[in-house]
Amino acid sequence: MVKNSPRGAGMNVKEDSIQVMIRCRPFSKREMAWFEANNKEVTSMLHFDGQKVTVLDPENSYQPKDAFTYNQCFWSTTGYDSPNGFATQEDVYEATGKVLLKSALEGYNGCVFAYGQTGSGKTYSMLGGPGSPGVSYLFIRDLFAHIEQEKIDNPDTKYSVEISFMEIYNEQVRDLFNKKAKAGEYSPVKIRQHPVHGIQIEGLIRSKVENALQCEEQMEKGVSERALAETKMNATSSRSHAICQICIETKNDKKGINKTSLINLVDLAGSERLKMTGAAGAQLTEAKNINQSLSTLRKVFDVLIENAKKKQKNVPPYRESMLTWVLKESLGGNSRTMMIAAVSPCEENMEDTVSTLRYAQKAKAIVCKVIQNEQATPKLLNNLKGQLADLQAELEQARSSNTRHVPDAMIEEYEEEKKAMSQRIAECELMVKTSRENKFADAFRRAFVKENYKIQIAEQKKDLLLAKVAATQSQEAHAQAQEECESARKLVEEYKAVIDEVKEQNNALQRKVNECRCVQLRDKVKYCTDAINAKEQECRVEIQYRQRAEDDLTRLKVRHKEDYSILDQKVKLLTARLEEMTLSRDKYKKEALLLSNQNETSTRIIAAMKDASSPHSEKFASPGRFSRLSSRSPPRTVDLTDSPIFNSVRYSSASPETNGKPFQTELRQPSRSPTEIAAASLAPASRSTRTRFGE
Repeated sequence: MVKNSPRGAGMNVKEDSIQVMIRCRPFSKREMAWFEANNKEVTSMLHFDGQKVTVLDPENSYQPKDAFTYNQCFWSTTGYDSPNGFATQEDVYEATGKVLLKSALEGYNGCVFAYGQTGSGKTYSMLGGPGSPGVSYLFIRDLFAHIEQEKIDNPDTKYSVEISFMEIYNEQVRDLFNKKAKAGEYSPVKIRQHPVHGIQIEGLIRSKVENALQCEEQMEKGVSERALAETKMNATSSRSHAICQICIETKNDKKGINKTSLINLVDLAGSERLKMTGAAGAQLTEAKNINQSLSTLRKVFDVLIENAKKKQKNVPPYRESMLTWVLKESLGGNSRTMMIAAVSPCEENMEDTVSTLRYAQKAKAIVCKVIQNEQATPKLLNNLKGQLADLQAELEQARSSNTRHVPDAMIEEYEEEKKAMSQRIAECELMVKTSRENKFADAFRRAFVKENYKIQIAEQKKDLLLAKVAATQSQEAHAQAQEECESARKLVEEYKAVIDEVKEQNNALQRKVNECRCVQLRDKVKYCTDAINAKEQECRVEIQYRQRAEDDLTRLKVRHKEDYSILDQKVKLLTARLEEMTLSRDKYKKEALLLSNQNETSTRIIAAMKDASSPHSEKFASPGRFSRLSSRSPPRTVDLTDSPIFNSVRYSSASPETNGKPFQTELRQPSRSPTEIAAASLAPASRSTRTRFGE
């Protein structure tokens, strides 16, 4: 898709999505030891098939758990077969660096950055190792090979290559080509945004290189200055984000071509889990800053992905981190960007691996607006103006000629060609104007850098002069120090003789002290031995006494156990007896109450009978009265033979059923003493008390 550029008319903008590649490294020694410590078989949790990456679940017999799709997948794990085959450094470069090189020679900016967990192989992919160069070195070699070939094929085309190398350490930028800079010393730099070239860092050294060997030497110099440290996960862990910038300029005055391109080769520091890396002290601060910058990078990814889906654009938080601010053009700007996501095949790193795969898949949706950085020269502009003047003269001549008729179609064609030529001239004039502004900016920047260099040289001369003065003073001090040393040597020799004498005296005293200490120690040992023997005898007696006491206690426990059983049985019997007595007492109380009621009734009846039998009360002895009494109270007998007070009390009344016999009362005195009667009242009754009337 081609649109009008927001940076100026006449520029073409192409939308290009970020190309994402996945690379899986071999198992490390630490991971092999982890499998051995957990008694597990060494098995990869990732499966590569074409452009698809499948995550296997170790807890479910390595069944597929999740899947992701990318532009390229590189399987670099040794000892395990994959449908994609084994990917070498050259294979990775062919898919990334070589594509960017072709684009850079056409005037497009480019970027390759490695992203992933610490120890996942990012630095190896970008910089390589002994005998195995990475993407950066292969890019440099291929670039200068192409330049050498172009010198033969197109001698009129001139190339200029400049290289700069920097790192972002603890959110500060450091120039790795500046030898004066030491670890921890960072001079403040200003980051500015150019309307055409994008983000630029003032004061950054750009070394012009003529061949691949010189460029590689500069790269090695920068790599040696980079901040590294050893952690539990990586012996040479990168503690900073390294960015190598290569500026390529192509000129051909005859063809009027002037193209520039900027390539960023980025080796990001890996995200860290503090429990796994064991970072502490300065490394802990480094890890926090690294994780913070990578977190900001993910935020920028999320905003750019949302912007690709909707019309209303949000501003990504580039300025929250130095990393995202420096790489602004490479993330959704004027650059063809490629991402190498490095992952580990070990299940110990599953959480970080899945997180990397997820963000890498999201990054595919980010769209960059690529602009061809081409400028027209004044010579080309003059040629175009000359062609336009010729066309106009030819058109006027055709119109004024009467010898032949010019068709309207030809006139329209000339008009369209004139219009296109005018538009092209306007574009060229704008490009020339922009070129002049850029040259002025470059000249200003070079002057600024030159002024800085002059200031630095003046400071270095001043430091050198001060150093010479200090050297002279140090020489004088050195001579004086030598004299003092000579006198000090003589004093030392005298002191040595005195010290030797003191040592001999100390040795004699030490021997006497040792002898005295030996005598004291022998006495102490004897005293301690006697005390130990006496204490041991006391302990034996105490043990015997305790043994006898334990035996007696055991016997008492056995005897008491028997007594307890007998007492338990007696208690049970007494409890049963008490329950019976309680029941009998309740029963007796009821019977005594009944007897009391009956006794009162009987007393009243006897009194009535006596009155009836008395001569003074004949009127009460009428048969009718006794008949009525008989009808009211049927004849009954009260038997009190079992009473605790009387052996028996019998009451008889004259009634029709007694054949007219008079009422008789028979009382028998108790045959037991009052004491026996009281005891019997407390004892349970053997039989129930019966009361009868009318016998």
